[in-house]
Parts: sequence; structure tokens; C-alpha cells
Amino acid sequence: MGLDLIRMWGFVVAVKALNEIKASLGWRVVYAWVGDDPCGDGDLPPWSGVTCSTQGDYRVVTELEVYAVSIVGPFPTAVTNLLDLTRLDLHNNKLTGPIPPQIGRLKRLRILNLRWNKLQDVIPPEIGELKRLTHL
Repeated sequence: MGLDLIRMWGFVVAVKALNEIKASLGWRVVYAWVGDDPCGDGDLPPWSGVTCSTQGDYRVVTELEVYAVSIVGPFPTAVTNLLDLTRLDLHNNKLTGPIPPQIGRLKRLRILNLRWNKLQDVIPPEIGELKRLTHL
């Protein structure tokens, strides 16, 4: 029962994080992010660029590919709450500032694509905590 509660809570946190990200997205994605469930709820399809997987009885967000959609401003720190991500692709946007050190929380991340943005500062050492990362 405890693991199921943790998975359910993880999905709630993921939905909250994606809604925070949604606030900074360009118009080309927002129109495709409808409904309350980023994984789709039967009546509505999954949100564009969001891939979910099933773990037990629960769904988790495993991929976020929101590229070339005019995300403007700092790296959306809410992304670092998507703890089940294996792929994060935010390339070709208008992200500025540093990559936050919280990126180190994404322990399952295999692919991180942030090219063609305007990110500044040094790569945080927390990137080194991503032991499964194969593509940067």
C-alpha cells in the first residue's frame, strides 16, 4: 500500500509540475495541453510531447519533448519534479540563465537535450549525479 501511495503522489507532483511548465509555453503547445491528465484520460489524448508509462496501477511521466515551441525565460525548474523522466528535450527554445542544480534530482534521465537555447553559466556539477545519462 505504501508504494502505491508514493506512486500516486508522484503522479500528482508530475501533473503540478507540468501545469507550471504549461504557463511558460508558447501557443503551439498550450492548445494541445488540454484536460487535467497529461497522460490522457480516455476522452482526451495525452498532452503533446508528454510520454507516460505504467508502473503497477499508476502512470508516470517518462518523457518530456517540448522543443522549438518558443519557451521563453529561465529553465523551468518545475521539470526537476518529474522524477521518472528518462528523456528531457527542450532544445531550440529561448531558455536563458543557468541550468538549475536541481537537475541532479532526475536520476533516471538518459537523454538531456538543451541545445540551441541561450542558457548561461557553467554546467552544474549535479549533472554528474545523473549516472544513467547517455546523451547530453
